[in-house]
Amino acid sequence: MTDLFDPITVGTISLDHRMVMPPHSGGRGALLGRDVQFERFCAYWVQRVEAGVQWVGGAPTFVRNPLVPGFEPTGVGAMADGTFRQSGYVERLAEYSRRLHTAGGWSTVQMVLQGGLPTAPSATLSGHRDHQVPHALDLDEMSWLVREYGESAALAADGDADVIELHANHDDVLQWFLSPRTNRRTDAYGGSPENRRRLLREVVEAIRARIARPITVGLRLCVDEMIEGGYGLEECQQLLAAFTAEGTVDYFSLDVGNNWGAPSYVAPNTYGPAQWAALCAEAGTATDLPILYAGRVGDVATARQVIADGHADLVGVVRALIAEPRLLELAKQGEEGNARPCIGVQDCLSRRVVEHLPFACAVNPHVGREHEGPLPRVEQARSILVIGGGPAGTEVAALAAERGHRVQLWERDDHLGGQLAVAARARMNAPYADWIGWQARRLDALGVEVRFGVDADETAVLEEGTDVVVVATGASPRLPDADGLDQPHVLTAVDVLQGAGVGHRVVVIAEDDRPVPLAVADHLAGAGHAVTVVHGSPDPSPLTNKYTIGGILARLDAEGGRLVPHARLVAVDGPTVHLANVYSGRPFQLDDVNTVVLACGAVPRAGLHTALRGRVSSLHLLGDAFAPRRLVAATRQAFALVAGLD
Repeated sequence: MTDLFDPITVGTISLDHRMVMPPHSGGRGALLGRDVQFERFCAYWVQRVEAGVQWVGGAPTFVRNPLVPGFEPTGVGAMADGTFRQSGYVERLAEYSRRLHTAGGWSTVQMVLQGGLPTAPSATLSGHRDHQVPHALDLDEMSWLVREYGESAALAADGDADVIELHANHDDVLQWFLSPRTNRRTDAYGGSPENRRRLLREVVEAIRARIARPITVGLRLCVDEMIEGGYGLEECQQLLAAFTAEGTVDYFSLDVGNNWGAPSYVAPNTYGPAQWAALCAEAGTATDLPILYAGRVGDVATARQVIADGHADLVGVVRALIAEPRLLELAKQGEEGNARPCIGVQDCLSRRVVEHLPFACAVNPHVGREHEGPLPRVEQARSILVIGGGPAGTEVAALAAERGHRVQLWERDDHLGGQLAVAARARMNAPYADWIGWQARRLDALGVEVRFGVDADETAVLEEGTDVVVVATGASPRLPDADGLDQPHVLTAVDVLQGAGVGHRVVVIAEDDRPVPLAVADHLAGAGHAVTVVHGSPDPSPLTNKYTIGGILARLDAEGGRLVPHARLVAVDGPTVHLANVYSGRPFQLDDVNTVVLACGAVPRAGLHTALRGRVSSLHLLGDAFAPRRLVAATRQAFALVAGLD
């Protein structure tokens, strides 16, 4: 039986183990950015290589688009000139590769032409979310594009890349040619599976022809597009068999789904760990080349099982290695339980895709700051009192203790986690409990004095006399401006998750841009309730990215849930819920409702901070007590606060 820590050779590269960190986008700096952005980019990847991840994918690198003058592309990869043609590309890539090699890793360039939506094999839509009709490439443009791939790959080779990976899935032009859904051509590049493969085959051949030295070439492919009209397992097997027979590629990186739907290729917690690994194994029967599986592999145990079951030769792990760069190192030392767990909140995506904020991780505030090094130990320890054991409070306490401060944490309840512990009771949020448990062990190991059952007031805090007081007292459920909320069948989301009785027909009032309302609705639907979600915004969860929302909504719909958009709550009158359209004001109602659940966000609980203002020399407010936001906001605020406590 093969083990995760068995060596393997893939083309020209050799590995001591079988875990790979595939290419992924984000704001970890930029290869071609300012000097500080380049340092951030390199440090992110080098840190993970130094911790044992030998094969890292780097960031997707965009190929030049064949666009008419003046066309302004939009969307992912909206770069008319691409990355390869930018000034200084080869020099920057060579320096990045040098640093990876010095650390013991391999440098990969993933070639991407998602195209920003302007170019495609046919003037047709790829899915149900983006409705911009693309330009259908003509034969001259395709010939130009094949040459461009070859020349761009040669530039990557000049930058000492060890691996060239072609991104032929997830709304890439190459995938659109492969898919019968998007390829409606009637010439030599459309129709039969072999014709639809033709462009990708020519691109691979052009790359091999332009690079004289030995180099590893791989294909990132979809096993099953999981969308009507797309291709599935059988055609994927044909692709693998054909490229294997031609001897032009060295490995296949496989996953499932599409760029936006259910599932997307960045699947949320509504799907099981490594859910599609067995399907990947079926595809792999068509080739003797190494297969890399990626998809919901969130820990070493799951990665090990994929390899042990023979489902793949290598396993791709991204989010878990974002959260814990030392994942492999800890596993080798038998300390896997000490690894900071990825809990799948997808803030690493939502921050960038939805809010256009810097790349970050909800559970690891060091991410994106690797170039700065760890927070230094302080020369003079201070006494710090943290009020509140939720995400903000536990993170600030742990970070302060790691810097050498003397830390106490007071918590009103008999457990840590705050509102996150409540949220963890929803079935799609179950992994949240893993992080809370990890934080508790971390605080204990650091010697933080944690006191439970303390309902702190200003007198107790002042009597303690610590140098620094951090108020992280969280928030309370917000109630909407509506009548009839004092009736016994009107509950908050917190009430429901804490076990309050719920009738069969449930209306969830969603006034929270975060995914909390959908998590509660999903939880109730899974328990057999008939759930209706009422939301005022066009999207039921505006801060949830397109890669995540599809899986949640698909399961909710499959279990009978329904959505009522553009509506606000006016009143609850017994079994009748009175609503109004948020735009027109038109009144309407839902009848025969057993329970109304208010998932309307929260309001800060900052009274203690107000009472202490001016009475404590170093007083701080953070987390939901300042303003309710996602988990990532709490941990990043904690990091910023502790970084300034010298």
